Amino acid sequence: MDLWFTEEDSNAIRYGYKIKDVLFEGQSEFQKIVVLETEAYGKMLLIDGCVMLTEQDEFVYHEMISHIPACLHKDPKRVVVIGGGDGGTVRELLKHPGIEEIVLCEIDAMVVDECKKFFPGVACGLDDPRVKVKIGDGIAYMAEQTNSVDIAIIDSTDPIGPGEGLFTKAFYSSVAKALRPGGLMVAQSESPWYPPAILNRIHHNIGGGFENIMPYMGAVPTYPRGLWSWTLASNDKLNLKNFDETRFSEISQNLKYLTLGGVHGAFSLPPFYAAKLEKKPNL
Repeated sequence: MDLWFTEEDSNAIRYGYKIKDVLFEGQSEFQKIVVLETEAYGKMLLIDGCVMLTEQDEFVYHEMISHIPACLHKDPKRVVVIGGGDGGTVRELLKHPGIEEIVLCEIDAMVVDECKKFFPGVACGLDDPRVKVKIGDGIAYMAEQTNSVDIAIIDSTDPIGPGEGLFTKAFYSSVAKALRPGGLMVAQSESPWYPPAILNRIHHNIGGGFENIMPYMGAVPTYPRGLWSWTLASNDKLNLKNFDETRFSEISQNLKYLTLGGVHGAFSLPPFYAAKLEKKPNL
């Protein structure tokens, strides 16, 4: 008998994956963590029944959330990643030699430990000397920071459970205070196919902390509905003309998804998505 894992997107949509083996099941203080070996996507990390990453397509999400802000910022030295305990975002940021310090603040030590064990190709940068791993509350950590961060990356789960507080206006305002002049924040902001109420809640809250916001998109096959978004935010003007193509070209040969053309295309929102957004983005 075949074994399948099914993720429920809504009461009308489910996604199924054929499983070879269950490699790990654990309940941390915060959430249930499962690692599966799947037929189609290799190892898969689940948190509270939702797909967080797979070996086959994780690079899309991690390249999109890291390299766009890293090359849009004039000269990033200190980056803070909130969440992202799998290490994929840190791995990508380490490709930028100008970044001197990366702080990973992950609330759940079990995520870090199990990803080191089962996803070494993703978590490979967590022991790098430029990286500081802090196990703790990202909301509290950012509240302690003032004018000390160049880029803040909110690599969170969905806005439920432990991740809910990372989608609030108060949190985004706290992040804004932590940034140095010219600082950028990027946050994962769910699928463009989601209902307008969900998307606008996120964008309104980000807009409560930042003057300028701009969502962008990429295709992640194992994320709900196959198309995902991230939202860039700053209290300084956002302009794609500031994207450092030279710095990007120096790392692009090591990327699997993002291209220079793809950077510009990611910000070109299709009409169906733009029409859902009450707060019109500015770039």
